[in-house]
Order: sequence, then structure tokens, then C-alpha cells
Amino acid sequence: MFCPKCGTKNIENARFCSQCGHSYTRYQRKNRWWLTGIILTFLLMSGVFIYAFVLDKEQVNGTTVEETIQPPVEKISDSAKLKEEAKDEKDEKQANASTPQNVPKEKSTPEQKAPSPQTSIEKDKKEIIREAQTKVYTILTEDSLGSGFLFQDNGTIVTNAHVVAGYVDVILRDEDGQEMNGKVIGISNQYDVALIEVQTLKGTSPLQIEMKESEVGTEVIALGSPQGLENTASIGYLTGLDRSFESEFQYENVYQIDAQVSPGSSGGPLLDGKTGKVIGINSALLTSDESIAFSIPMYTMTELLMNWSQSPMDENEVASTFNFYNETSAHDEYAEEEKETYDVPYDEASLANFIINFRGNYETALRNEDFGYIEDQLLYDSQAYYEMANYLDEISGQGMVFQFTLNDVTNIDMQTDQAIVSTYEVFDFMNAAGEWSVYERTKDYYVVTDEYGDYKIKHIEISQ
Repeated sequence: MFCPKCGTKNIENARFCSQCGHSYTRYQRKNRWWLTGIILTFLLMSGVFIYAFVLDKEQVNGTTVEETIQPPVEKISDSAKLKEEAKDEKDEKQANASTPQNVPKEKSTPEQKAPSPQTSIEKDKKEIIREAQTKVYTILTEDSLGSGFLFQDNGTIVTNAHVVAGYVDVILRDEDGQEMNGKVIGISNQYDVALIEVQTLKGTSPLQIEMKESEVGTEVIALGSPQGLENTASIGYLTGLDRSFESEFQYENVYQIDAQVSPGSSGGPLLDGKTGKVIGINSALLTSDESIAFSIPMYTMTELLMNWSQSPMDENEVASTFNFYNETSAHDEYAEEEKETYDVPYDEASLANFIINFRGNYETALRNEDFGYIEDQLLYDSQAYYEMANYLDEISGQGMVFQFTLNDVTNIDMQTDQAIVSTYEVFDFMNAAGEWSVYERTKDYYVVTDEYGDYKIKHIEISQ
């Protein structure tokens, strides 16, 4: 073994040179650090190569540089997340592949995409109103007009007693204008309810009835023929419970509502705005505030109505029910007023002048298209009142012209409670197209007196 410093030969495994004292151990350690450096350099180059390869692969998958240099723990978490997402995506693809392509996807559930509550409610109301209108009827007598609704599939119609009081036979008109005959088979002089039987409606499905008390705040729909406007629907709320009062009838624990009703709505149904079930019978209007109306709860009258349906009253019972004004009771004072009203003698001359004057006012009303010129001469809430109001409304704005050339009173029939004045009339008429025609008509005016003794027209029959 030769010394690398002085070249002297030394014994094998010597630690120092015998000539210059050079240390062989230090040299060996130096050689080992050199070897260690080579190994570390190799490992570092290998790491750079691997790092570059992984970075390139992650960029291809859309991973940003910031994501690749996260701390090891976060990298492990992200990697697990990517694996989980990749697994979910694979499972979804497999599920789609196993589903036939021609099967439509299910619609969104309410949790996914719920329609606005207002849209849903409005749609339901339209359906409720459309269905109910087919089972609501206008009820006509000689001197009144009201409403009613189908109660049972045996053709029975519910209405108010004051709509048909004094009548056994009545006329009903459906939403298509088709008229049918009805017979009163039940009526009360205590509660304002009555039942009519219509043979042609037997087998027709009735409206559903709510047998529980409704709550304040319930949205309601009132149906009927207010002011003679048939098939009218108004929406409001149930604003009060347990209202009780007396007029001609006893109203106990009735509903208070703000849905718009008017004379002619009487007897029509009050529906729950969500279920469409009948909760009441529209019956009365507060005269001092027409925004407040009252409806008899249906659940309080169902038993009485069912009794009439199963055991109808006979014609004599129905006809005699409203003799109660002449009985000795709390209504004596009112009965005396009624007696004075109808005991006013009819005078032929004054009746003739009344009808001639009415015809003059009617011509003015037609010319000005204003019902107000004749309103005071018509009995309020009568058939004549509504028919005249509707006719003037129908011709309004069409440019029609009426010129009366003859109006003669031909006969006066004075009866106990009314007078019938017959006339012969001739008038020239120009329609909306500007075409002129001449019309001849005979009319019968049914005249009564009001509480002040003034003449009022309650019904007009026209013959060509």
C-alpha cells in the first residue's frame, strides 16, 4: 500500500504513513462522502423527473398548479375526493347506460321546483268555479229573482225561503240559459231556507257539502245572479263567525263574509276557495255597509233539508207557510204595515197615468242609455228591475234609436194585491247597422204598491 502523499510503501491496513504520517482513515471517509453525494444527486434527479411527470398528468386532468403544491395532507384529501367523484361519475354513466333511451325523465318533484302558491291557487279556483257554475241556477218567480244550487242527485235545489216565499211552482235557468220547471217541496218561515225539486235534474251529481264549521280567514267564493247577472263569481274571505240577528227570519250563528253579493245572489252557494265544498247559503246583506254579507252555515241546515228531501211537504203546506204575517206574533206591527200597503185602493186613472209616464221615462232612458231614469218606477229586486237593467246595459254604446209613436192603455185589471195594466205600443227602431224597422207590441204591466203607497212595476209580459 503506497502513501498518496510521499509514495512510501507501507504495510497493508496501516492507518498512517510510516514516512510522512499521512492519515489513511481520513481519505477513506472522504471517499465515502463522495459516494454519498453521487447517490443523493441521483435520487434528486429521479425526484425531479417523477414530479414533472405527475404535474403534467394533473394539468391534463384540469388541476391547477396551486392545487398540485398543496401540503401533503390536503393532496391526499383532494386525491380521495377526485377518486370519489370519478367513482360517482362512473356509476352514473353505468346507470344511464342501463336505462332505455326512450323512457322520458321524471318531472321535477315539488322539492326540486315548486310552482308559486299563487299560480296553483288561481288554477284551482278556475276549476272550482267552472265545475260549480254547472250546478248553480237562477230562480225566477213573478216578482223575485234569486239563486240556488244542486243539493242531491235526486234533483233537489237549495235556495233561500225569501226567494220563493208564496210560490209552489217556480222557474229555474241554468248556465246555458235553458229553463226548467221546479216545485217547492220544503220551506221554513223561521229559517231562511227552502228546497226545490226539479225532475229534469235527477241523476245529476250535486255539489259537495262541508259538514264542519269553517274558520275565520277561510278564502271563499260566492256564486249566484247578483243584480240579475247570472253565473257571477266573487272571491273574498270569511271574516266572522256566530253572527246572530232577526229580520223576517231568524239568522243564528251565521258566517260573515266580505265577498261581493247583491240582491239576486240570495240562495247561491258559498264555496270554500280551496276544496270547492259548499260551506254556506248566501242570504243577507248589511244595508248600512254592502261590503258585509251573511251566509247561513250549511252544516246547520243539512238535517232540515234532508228531511224535506226524504219527506216532501205537500203543496198546501208550502202555500200556507207564509201566512205567518197575519198570525198574532212578534210580527204584528210588520203585518199591519203589510196590510196597509196592499189595502191602498188602485185607481184606473192614476194607474194609466203611471204607465204612460213610465213609457216616457223609458224612452229617455233608452236615448241616454241610463237606467236611472226608470229605476224608481220599478220594484227593487223584482224580475222587471233586473230585466230592464240588463237590457239597457246590453244595448249601451251600439247607437240604437227608439222613437215611440203610439202608447195606448187598453185595459186595467185591478186585483187584491196588484193591478195589471195592458197597453198597445208602436215604435220605430234603428239598429246598430242603421236599418230602420217598425214594431207593434202589446204589454201587460204588473203593478204593486210599496210601503209608501207608491206604484211600482214588478213584472212586464210582452207579446208581439
